[in-house]
Amino acid sequence: MEALAIAIVTIGAGGFRGVTGFGYAMVASLGISGAMMLPAVSVPFILFNDLLLTGFTLLNRKHGAIDWVAGRILLLSGLCGAICGGLLAARLDGDIARMMVAIIVALTACVAMIRNPPSWLAGRSIGMLIGFTVGLLLSAFAVGGPLAAAWLLAGGTQRLYVRGTLAVFFGVVDLASLVSRFFLGTIDLQLMQLLAFYFPLTLAGFGVGFFLSRRMSPELWHRVSSGGLVLIATIGLVQAIGAFLAV
Repeated sequence: MEALAIAIVTIGAGGFRGVTGFGYAMVASLGISGAMMLPAVSVPFILFNDLLLTGFTLLNRKHGAIDWVAGRILLLSGLCGAICGGLLAARLDGDIARMMVAIIVALTACVAMIRNPPSWLAGRSIGMLIGFTVGLLLSAFAVGGPLAAAWLLAGGTQRLYVRGTLAVFFGVVDLASLVSRFFLGTIDLQLMQLLAFYFPLTLAGFGVGFFLSRRMSPELWHRVSSGGLVLIATIGLVQAIGAFLAV
């Protein structure tokens, strides 16, 4: 039953990513980083799946355009955050990690619902702070990406470039996070076995979601994205309260 539940979650998360272009880590974290997998296993699992899906996103030329000026700011600070996140994850208790994942998922889902971020977010120093924070959160908990999207949009990055810029940023940070965890010895030996079984299912969900997204009107796409984020934020809040009461 546990294997079936993980399969359903990762297919659903892949499908949501295929439709919206974001959200795999948020959906997968809510479903997997609870009783099904310890965070020490689930976070690298989610990072690796997200990294591979990012590669497929960049293969699509329409969504692969990159704003390198803003991207460099995020990348440099994000790499520093990823190193610190790996060190933080190695020292966190499992129950605390679960609670943090749920809280961060709820908060980032709320951030992702902001269509027009305030202009004061656009500063270079704020971009470096956000890049570091997102790198740390991704490395430690596999979630936090919408903060980077909010900064790009506030700074005037055209929506055509946002998906590609975020894909490069997330890909580099995911890779750095996995490498830091490997050298810290915090990657479980069963990870590759899990990926061999579950990534094809994740990719299948992503493919179906991408196929459906190309047949959606902009209005329907926005409803699906917004409704999904509201549901993610609600579930994250409920899980955070439950985890807090259990600590």
